[in-house]
Amino acid sequence: MQAALTALGFTRTDDEDTLYSLGGVFDAPIFIFYRNAEPITQFAQFRGKRLSIGTPGTALRALIFQVLTATDAVDASTQLVDLDSAEAIDALIAGEIDVAIFASQLDTSFLQRALGAPGLRLMNVAQAEAIAKTVPGLKHLVLSRGLISLTRDIPNSDVDLLASRNSLLVRKDLHPALQYLLLEAMREVHWAPGPFNRLGEFPAEQPNDLPLSPTAEAFYRSGPSFWQRYTSFWLTSLLNRIVFFVIPVVAALVPVIGFAPRFYRWFYLHRINQLHRALGNLESELAHSADRSRLGEYQARLAEIESAVQMFRVARPFEIDLHRLRIHLRMVQEDVSRMADVN
Repeated sequence: MQAALTALGFTRTDDEDTLYSLGGVFDAPIFIFYRNAEPITQFAQFRGKRLSIGTPGTALRALIFQVLTATDAVDASTQLVDLDSAEAIDALIAGEIDVAIFASQLDTSFLQRALGAPGLRLMNVAQAEAIAKTVPGLKHLVLSRGLISLTRDIPNSDVDLLASRNSLLVRKDLHPALQYLLLEAMREVHWAPGPFNRLGEFPAEQPNDLPLSPTAEAFYRSGPSFWQRYTSFWLTSLLNRIVFFVIPVVAALVPVIGFAPRFYRWFYLHRINQLHRALGNLESELAHSADRSRLGEYQARLAEIESAVQMFRVARPFEIDLHRLRIHLRMVQEDVSRMADVN
């Protein structure tokens, strides 16, 4: 399994090594129905009663047990019964239990059944805000008057509720592109406003017991990239890979690219300077040697240099350097010609 929906606050300490959070998905309101002659607004009033708080192993049961413990509602006389939501409502209607606690959306059949059953009351949690700040994974919600039914005025007053905060977890080895697709699906499904949330409230970068994945951080803080807005998924993935490989390669080549023009200039100037030195050496020998018998040698060396100069081709920036070399060549040619005339 690569992804899972879980209630906030129910990961193990070693889960941080293998799991990331993609953020909050939705809040599930928790309804507490009871049978009692007097209104119950605090959990401490449940001492000595028979409570259904969900089946063993569920996040709801663990959350509510934390609430009961924090509010000192559990003692030797309190009896916890293992029933699911539908079974708990049936048992409450039949008088087999005193309290049924379950999470539900407003349109479920078992919630409507509980609301319509005679003798059942919906608990207004007076300490909901304080409990939500004490028990991780819980949130304070308000069920507004008439929200369930405007025509029947249900409920007939605002009701403070608790809600479990749910988030989507993924394994760290899940590919970032697939994480992004999950985030897009979360936004498409949960972006709309609901009875308890504003437009765009979900998915949410909410506090969590696991770190957000880097993909989720970028999603919440920067939104989709330009490519993700205007290209298909496969093309976005391809472009991301190209950028991932091309940018480091270009960065590595920048020093080489900057060195290339300098090497290019050095190559041409080095060759031109070699010919200048050859001409200079010949010119020096002509000036200091009176041996006319070496005229043939001088002429042969000059012809070799002249041939190299004629075959030399340079780029436009180096034409001035080649022109100076040709002037130097003509000067030495004139010296050799004068020596030949004297002979």
